[in-house]
Amino acid sequence: MHPWDDGKITANEFKELLKNAEQKTTFFDLPNEEIAAILKKSADEETDIRETLDKLAKYLKSRWFRKIALKRAAKYGLSAEEADKLATIWREA
Repeated sequence: MHPWDDGKITANEFKELLKNAEQKTTFFDLPNEEIAAILKKSADEETDIRETLDKLAKYLKSRWFRKIALKRAAKYGLSAEEADKLATIWREA
């Protein structure tokens, strides 16, 4: 069982997911459309998730703030590739 099996994920569940290598790999192996649906449904219910993803997408797009955004993402356990993938999926959702 995964924290996103109900089609959404809370901010705390996402933070815990990033600490669990197996769940993290499974989540990022999901099709982009499925990740987008999970993030969209989660953001509809929790403004923290929406705000965090909005900031991540905005700052990763900026050359000036990209390094700062990647450092903050790394603190949560996201690699640069994972952060970029999340930001891209979020922008397209």
